[in-house]
Order: sequence, then C-alpha cells, then structure tokens
Amino acid sequence: MRHARRTTYENRWLRFEAHDMVHPNGQPGEHGVVITPRASAAVVIDGDDVILTRQARYAIDRHVLEIVKGGADGDESPQAAAERELREELGIVANRWDELGIIYEIPSIMQEPISLFLARDIRAVTSDPEDVETIVPVRMPLREAYLAAARGELNDAVTGLALLRAAQRLEDERTAEE
Repeated sequence: MRHARRTTYENRWLRFEAHDMVHPNGQPGEHGVVITPRASAAVVIDGDDVILTRQARYAIDRHVLEIVKGGADGDESPQAAAERELREELGIVANRWDELGIIYEIPSIMQEPISLFLARDIRAVTSDPEDVETIVPVRMPLREAYLAAARGELNDAVTGLALLRAAQRLEDERTAEE
C-alpha cells in the first residue's frame, strides 16, 4: 500500500519519487519509483530487414543497438508518439502500423508501460533528432537481429522482446496466407 510520496529528482525526461509504503507482508518501508512519460517503440521492417538505431546510453557508458523508442509528448497517443519518434530518429514515415501490445521495462521501479508497434511500408523523410541525440541507423536482416537478441549479442530488453513479438506477428501472417 502506498502512503506519502515525495519527489527527490526531476528533469524533462523523468521524475524519481520516494514512497512511504507498506510491503505485502505488512512491514513498513520506502520504495523508489521512476515516473516517465508513457513510451512507445517501433520495430521498423523494410522487406526482410529491420532498421535499428545505435545510440550512446549514459547509464551503461556504451552505445546500444535498439529499436526506435521514446516518450510521448503530453497527451499524444502511443501510436502518434511512435510515428513521431520514427520520423525524428530515423527520418522514416511508415504507412502501416500494427500494435504489438505493451511491456513493462522494469516493473519493480518503473510505472509506465511501453507500447510496441510494427512499422512497415516505409519511406524516407528528413530526420530531426533531439539536440542531445546522435543516432546511427543500422539495417540488418530481421532474422539476424532476432538471433542476436536470443544469443545475448543485442542486450536492450525492450528491443529483444519487441523483435520476438514482431517475428511472431510476421510468421503468423505468413502462415495465414498459406
């Protein structure tokens, strides 16, 4: 049960709250919760390829290969956020969008889910990344990306699960056509 909460840190991307609470076993305690805007992510498919992004990630001091993802602006819908992020980060517009459900990134401390999408039938437009982003597009066969995630060579959790769902969706569609 949650009781009092206080903000201990906040910037334009997140807020960290400390909550006074009672654990399920009745013991009082404190728990940290990360509040972010609702996020969306897109697996971008072009033929048999997936287009990923390579970005520096501060917390782990590494560049990470991942799908397009980012937070919603205000009351922006999950799909509108995914469309905007795709345009900003990769300079791509997709004409076909399929929902792949939601996931929770770290449900023990992060409150908002991430909405996953499959973006297809794409065309290039001018990209417009945030002023703090340096993004490199990386194209590879979807199967190669999926296997890299399964082997632990692609380590972003959201990307791994999104690739799994996208591959299954595409396989289900192929099976239904036969």
